[in-house]
Amino acid sequence: MTQEQRNESPVDSTATSAQRMFGSQASMYATSQVHIYDNRLTTLQRMIADTPAPRRAIDLGTGAGFTAFAAAEYAGLVVASDLTLEMLHETRRIAADRALPNVALCQNRAEELPFASDSIDLVTCRAAGHHFTDLGAAFDEIHRILKPGGSLVMADSVSPEDDALALWYNDVELRRDFSHVENRKVSVLLQMLEDRGLKVVEQHAERTYMTFNDWVQRTATPAEEVTSLRHDFHNATPQAKKTFLIEEREGDFAFAWPSLVFRALKS
Repeated sequence: MTQEQRNESPVDSTATSAQRMFGSQASMYATSQVHIYDNRLTTLQRMIADTPAPRRAIDLGTGAGFTAFAAAEYAGLVVASDLTLEMLHETRRIAADRALPNVALCQNRAEELPFASDSIDLVTCRAAGHHFTDLGAAFDEIHRILKPGGSLVMADSVSPEDDALALWYNDVELRRDFSHVENRKVSVLLQMLEDRGLKVVEQHAERTYMTFNDWVQRTATPAEEVTSLRHDFHNATPQAKKTFLIEEREGDFAFAWPSLVFRALKS
């Protein structure tokens, strides 16, 4: 990796949906409690601690950098990688506040990683895979850059196996956040990894607990869409309410999205 890459590598392309969304809302994500710390990060950090100490690690879709900061406790160098420059500015600011000199920045797409093949010990990714334009291509790139025996430690929201529930879940997420691509079923996700020579050696089902008002505020969802989404949460099927733990409260809803946290090794 060159010194230029270790600082900030620009992406010369038309702004994507993710850049438009997260560029304008970067400061919100820097203070979002769900992103600063949740049970997925606890599990992910434990998995990182259980791997051989990585010399070089990459955190994909780093956002405001909180997963990169967790990895920095164990790695010699962590490159916080994101498509959105405003997010990387937040990462730089928070890393400085936390006195983490081993966190570098790189602006790039997860599907096009500017790192040499077989050069990285650890790749991490939390709450970002469902935004990647082509998750399969991202997995291809992860396999390419990892050293043999290197680890991918990832946490992301996943869909239920039931088609109707998966459709409802992805529909409300896309209407709330236009940068959303897809929450995949666990069966689909595991097959994608297996097809690319990434062997899952540990996995845990988790939940991410949220409230509706904060959920839509974080993405600046238009008022008309908020009203429509509120209606859909109120009128969700009994099965959906049970699956996603939807509970109506005074002017708000509590709910929980299913997630998968796993560690996969490059074979």
